[in-house]
Amino acid sequence: MFGYVIDLSGVRSWLRDFADAQWRMLGGLAFMIIAIAAIQYDELVAPEVSRLSDSWSSAATDFSRKLASFTL
Repeated sequence: MFGYVIDLSGVRSWLRDFADAQWRMLGGLAFMIIAIAAIQYDELVAPEVSRLSDSWSSAATDFSRKLASFTL
C-alpha cells in the first residue's frame, strides 16, 4: 500500500543470510556437544553400567539355581 523510500530487499536478504549462518553454527555446536557427550558416556558410564549388568546377571543366575534346587 505504501512504498518504502529505501529499498529493504537487500537488508532482508542480508538478514536471511545472517540467520542461515547462525542456524548452521548452532546446529554444528549442538552436534559437537552431542558427540562429546557420547564419547564421555562410552569412556565413563558404559563400563560401570556393564559391571552393574554383569553383577545383576550373576545374582539372577545364582538365585535361579537356588530356586531350581528346591524340590517339592
